[in-house]
Amino acid sequence: MPILDQDHSLSTKGGVRKAHSDIAAASRFVLKVGEISLGVTARRGMRVALQPDLLPFASDSRSCDIELESCWAECLQIPSAPPVFTSGGLWNAYEEDGGTAFYFRAQFLGEAPYKKAWFDRTFATGRVWLSKRYFQENVPVYPLEYPLDELLMIHRLATGLGAEIHACGVIADGLGRLFVGHSGAGKSTSSRLWMKRSGTKVLSDDRIILRQDHDEFRMYGTPWHGDAGIAAQASHRLDRIFLLEQAPKNEVLALEPSRAAAELLARTFVPHYSASGLASTLLFLEKLVKTVPVAIFRFTPEPGAVEEILRAA
Repeated sequence: MPILDQDHSLSTKGGVRKAHSDIAAASRFVLKVGEISLGVTARRGMRVALQPDLLPFASDSRSCDIELESCWAECLQIPSAPPVFTSGGLWNAYEEDGGTAFYFRAQFLGEAPYKKAWFDRTFATGRVWLSKRYFQENVPVYPLEYPLDELLMIHRLATGLGAEIHACGVIADGLGRLFVGHSGAGKSTSSRLWMKRSGTKVLSDDRIILRQDHDEFRMYGTPWHGDAGIAAQASHRLDRIFLLEQAPKNEVLALEPSRAAAELLARTFVPHYSASGLASTLLFLEKLVKTVPVAIFRFTPEPGAVEEILRAA
């Protein structure tokens, strides 16, 4: 069960990426992903701006599902208490002040954190601190720089709102199909194959948010794309789910719901250290597989794979 890929990097002066200076800076921005709105208000002289690849997900919502403040910190220090979760990458999680705090460090920057984020238990409110040691105060910043924006969304979804999954989402002939797989399973390859077919829309080639809307389930594009670089601010009803396996020939094999839920959970981003988050995510997936058919799709990375899925309907 992945919580977040760690194959990300930091760049630019001081080792920390900044928002592009040609994007208008302001004291507030709003993102909307998976119909969950996230508002960030800057304090203490900070200017904020979205990174260019996030602009399609910008929103003008005034009242948001998640409200955060962002501000400067003179210096940040790692807590003396042990973390509740060690990511093995840039961040560790701690229990702090009745909520959860994430501290971000990069080995080449030294021991002091360059960023801290704290959220209440429902991940509906919080604050982000950026260390002045590593950022230029006169340059606009994106305080939720990946992986924090996705990390926040994963935890918010795990409060009973849905789940984020390793998958590409495809809309073709009026049907919403989800192709699920670990890294290297063929999600970006599948996305490219479908993009060649007229009238087809791909929501994302790597990460999809799933949510329930009354008696149906929907899939939503996210900004966190894969190798194909596909990230659409759009959604569609979810009609079919396929677990990707590369093979010498194309073959669709139906899965019973009990196994399907376990297979999906292994490819879903969840907060491992949160018993309630895990339970909520598993309950969501159990409901999902009772409503939406799930199958294994063994495929060859060729156009015939698309035709096999269309025949399977």
